[in-house]
Amino acid sequence: MSEKGPIEESAERKIIEALEPSSLEIVNESHLHAHHAAMRGNTNPETHFRITIVSEHFAGKSMMQRHRLVYGLLNEELQNGIHALSLKTKTKEEMEKAQA
Repeated sequence: MSEKGPIEESAERKIIEALEPSSLEIVNESHLHAHHAAMRGNTNPETHFRITIVSEHFAGKSMMQRHRLVYGLLNEELQNGIHALSLKTKTKEEMEKAQA
């Protein structure tokens, strides 16, 4: 397993502080996209992330509201390196139903 880079560490810290997740998984998928035309010449190893967050802070919010919340938290990272995020935002109850 590779070490976390500064962008991933910052994103993790912000999500934990703001959303107090019961579960958080951040997967750096940048290596899967290195060959894409948009990434040509880019040497940043932290451009694409898949993030799964389980938090009660999402209760009563639509998927769009949840994603806007996360994008707002990670605005600095999005301006300074992150090219794409794949988000899965659930409450604990929603995650349990999905796994049943």
